[in-house]
Amino acid sequence: MNNEHYLGNLIGAFATNIANRIEEQVATLGGRSLNHESALVAIHYHPNDTIDTLSKVLGLSHSGAVRLVDTLTKENLVVRHKSTADARSVVLCVSQKGKLRVEKILQARQKVTAQILSQYSEEEKQAIAQLLEPAMSKLAKEPIAARRVCRLCNEDVCRSMGCPVEKSVHVSSM
Repeated sequence: MNNEHYLGNLIGAFATNIANRIEEQVATLGGRSLNHESALVAIHYHPNDTIDTLSKVLGLSHSGAVRLVDTLTKENLVVRHKSTADARSVVLCVSQKGKLRVEKILQARQKVTAQILSQYSEEEKQAIAQLLEPAMSKLAKEPIAARRVCRLCNEDVCRSMGCPVEKSVHVSSM
């Protein structure tokens, strides 16, 4: 394809549409914002991370991440604990209520992607995967950037398939 501007527009419009549909579907759950929901998913898959790590994953200031965690804690979705590795640090885990919320968030995201993929044949889906896997592997060069890319992913699915983002940064416990 000779017209990279056209291809860029196609990719941008497709990505924007999917992102908007996911955000709209997640919003039907009655949560606060996609950042709040992304935080829950990130904490769920990476328990015992600090607020500092979460702020980097979400691209928030430290104070913004503290406020977000305060809200999630007040809503009984997240629990703070003292770190076993460093008694000066506080780490985060989702509560049982938070785990149930994460399941709903991931189901909402899956609903959108299933609707999109249902329009394609198996051969087309395979071709899409063959394009996306190398494209995804170029999105991050360091673990925090990879975590940012995957902040709303169902990591159980990708890890069992060999996550291309995780492979690209050579992280076994991203």
